[in-house]
Amino acid sequence: MAQFNSKIGIHKIRLSSVDSTNNFAAKLINEGLCEHGSVIMAEKQTNGRGQRDSEWQSDEKLNLLTSFIFEFKEILPPDFYLINAFVSIAIVDFLNEIGLDAEIKWPNDIMVASKKICGILIENKLSGNVLSHTIAGFGININQSNFHGLHAATSAQLELGREFNLDQTLNSLIGSFRKWEPIISSEIKRGHLRQMYHNNLFGLNELKDFQIGSNVVQGTIKGVSDQGDLRLEIGGEVSLFKNKEVVYL
Repeated sequence: MAQFNSKIGIHKIRLSSVDSTNNFAAKLINEGLCEHGSVIMAEKQTNGRGQRDSEWQSDEKLNLLTSFIFEFKEILPPDFYLINAFVSIAIVDFLNEIGLDAEIKWPNDIMVASKKICGILIENKLSGNVLSHTIAGFGININQSNFHGLHAATSAQLELGREFNLDQTLNSLIGSFRKWEPIISSEIKRGHLRQMYHNNLFGLNELKDFQIGSNVVQGTIKGVSDQGDLRLEIGGEVSLFKNKEVVYL
């Protein structure tokens, strides 16, 4: 896939410690000290944030704790899911490149061997009805081997049995984002992004247990809608669910 003149990763900031790379990215945006493609990496986060206000666990200097800043002003609010797809596919591509078979657990996790290796937190900043900036924060477990009681977590080291140089892995990750940027930047090519997201969904066409409200149901993931809602077949009928309306069990 041909690369174009991408600015992703040209401007990199490395921090020894920060409360949250997403918080730091937001401050850079407010102060006009960043640009499209700026990358923030921290060796340690003291208040890393995950989905549903949960804390992201990561031991110091073992993992990739990053936030990427993007300006996709041409993407309208109904299509914001494409940014999530772009980030997810770039991370899956990176993990594939280092030898891992990765899948996307809707809406914001990346899985390897049915265990979580990455969590994504995307924050879109609007100026009126126009997308001003996107902060894509994520932690990828690279060299961590103990997850302090979290049995459903894994890392590249645990799966592949070797340690990784974090600077080299960051450069490889940036390369995957550069590789996929032409797809999200082209309205004509975005259908390919949607298809890749669908093809890499964790649990696609598999019967699994889900919680919807207070009810536990069995359902089959059939994909996602054009707006990023989960298409879940329950009892032969396909329904759409937004983030936080359905929970994997």
